[in-house]
Amino acid sequence: MSELITVSTVNKEVYEQLRQQIRTGKIRPGSKITIREIATRFGVSTMPVREAIRRLQAEGFLSVETRSVTVNKLSLDEVNQLFVIRQRLESLSIEWCLQNLNDNHGEKIKELEEILEEMDNKEISYNDWQRLNRTFHLTMYKLADSPSLQQLIENVWDKVTPYMFIYSSTINSFEEGQKQHYLMLDYFIKKDKEALLDLLVEHLEDTYKAIQKGLEESNS
Repeated sequence: MSELITVSTVNKEVYEQLRQQIRTGKIRPGSKITIREIATRFGVSTMPVREAIRRLQAEGFLSVETRSVTVNKLSLDEVNQLFVIRQRLESLSIEWCLQNLNDNHGEKIKELEEILEEMDNKEISYNDWQRLNRTFHLTMYKLADSPSLQQLIENVWDKVTPYMFIYSSTINSFEEGQKQHYLMLDYFIKKDKEALLDLLVEHLEDTYKAIQKGLEESNS
């Protein structure tokens, strides 16, 4: 399928598409890419590619040397640290969400239910499941009503998402993850903070263990 960009905002589109391909593991951590290769892939000149690479370098996704561009690869310790940070940030978000949750949030609850129903599709692709997984969590966290906290959470997700796509995309992990999602929503509706926070920790630990196993196998 063609990846050519035809919209007028070329710089923005190149940046967003390149970022998305890195974030979803389509361009894997540790890969070397060239400006010409990306320009050809997207059907653009090298100028918007250079701008996108500068932005992604500043965000910590790429390392740029004289003749090469490398997608940054995290060590297992660094991935572990990101999951610890996720746990702290998302726990805080849940606490604020539950403080704000009231009878006026029926539409938001319905939206979360619809996301989970879409994830139940037996024919769903790994990529779509992971995309909806992110949407489910971040939709819930919006009820914390803190754009600053939400942005911090999204930034951490972006760093670890490639590893979720590459190493935790199995049917078994989806089934178990989905059970946990439904429980999370149930605890959320009941405003059972302790149960929800405990489940969040378990949910993140399970995801990290899947990534840990995949990284160790790939390095062996």
